[in-house]
Amino acid sequence: MVSTAFMKKGDREKRVRSGTTTSVNMASANPLYYAAVPKPQLVTLDAKTAKESHIDTVMEIDSRFLDGIGSGCYPGYLGNDFKLFGKPALLYRKFTHDLLDQIAKNAKQAPKRASVLNGRDGAGKSAELLKAASVAASSGHIVIYAHSAVTWVNSSRPYAPQSGTNMFTQPELATELLRSVSLVSGNALARVPLGKEIALGKKKSLDATKTLTDLVNVGLQTPSLAHIVLENLLEVASTQTKVPVLLAIDEVNSLWCNTLYRDQSDNILPANRLRLINTMLPFFEGKQTLAKGWVLGASSYSDLRFMPKDLNKRLNPPAMIPLANAELSKDLVAFPPTELPFDVIPMGTISAIETWALMHFYHRTKVIASPITKAIAGKRWLAASGNPRRIFAGVTSYF
Repeated sequence: MVSTAFMKKGDREKRVRSGTTTSVNMASANPLYYAAVPKPQLVTLDAKTAKESHIDTVMEIDSRFLDGIGSGCYPGYLGNDFKLFGKPALLYRKFTHDLLDQIAKNAKQAPKRASVLNGRDGAGKSAELLKAASVAASSGHIVIYAHSAVTWVNSSRPYAPQSGTNMFTQPELATELLRSVSLVSGNALARVPLGKEIALGKKKSLDATKTLTDLVNVGLQTPSLAHIVLENLLEVASTQTKVPVLLAIDEVNSLWCNTLYRDQSDNILPANRLRLINTMLPFFEGKQTLAKGWVLGASSYSDLRFMPKDLNKRLNPPAMIPLANAELSKDLVAFPPTELPFDVIPMGTISAIETWALMHFYHRTKVIASPITKAIAGKRWLAASGNPRRIFAGVTSYF
């Protein structure tokens, strides 16, 4: 059944067309219904503006980074949020500032273990990882950022058996990741020589004087070589000391799940039989490390099909509890690090002040019509137990 848009009469009749789109004559449109989304002037978040003075301020994500990772390649719900705001903008939190400080420290010497942001759904894990990757790129890191590892395992993308092995390839995904690295970190790649001859198949090789830029270009020009190029990129980038590296994977729990793919015998494929995931796993299991930089992931509980039960149990996300119970809140951030191959960075609730800053921004962008007082923000903070996603859902429940 094809739907038809409603037509309201004005001074001049609006044109209405059946189907998925409607052309509106704005001369007669009700401004309350068709008002343009406000686009407030915001400071762009990058290596220079990531300052303590900007804590509790909503900042715009660097458009160069977003263009590099691909149009609309936003994690989780953020794409819809950004459309509502009229621009990609996120709150610069004290947590954000501390995370970026750690990235700067790790740029001199990488830790031996990866770290994973973990917390309840809606705690802001994906937002923090996106901000971290954007700022790292602007500071000259080689950034390998995946906004959704679930798309690697949910059977939404092509895959094929790799000849002579029990592995499966996803050259399209590998090529997209290489393209993102090239666009986001082009200058950083050009600074790193290969340092050795690299063979890329029977007839293709690069000599030691070539750079990571040359290596990545091979994968972009020949998608069938994308996997081996990505593997060599990570090998060279992880051992060199000229440029720090940030390997950032959202929905990182997908690396250990059973996928929705099947092999030739119709058996379910575990994630580690996908070559792309098998390339990333050693960095999150402590079997491969960086010389300079950080391996950082974010967990996701949005689709528990891709959260292994054992991993879920060991991560043990903090329970949603009344914020007044401060002593219990402190106890919930303790995780047994020896049971996991990576360190866990717990993400709890946002503060009442952060809630006010968010809701003030929602008012500026007309998401909320009424002016926001700190008392109103405090009530919303309590009602949502300090969960950013629940706060946002509460003020947009009629959208």
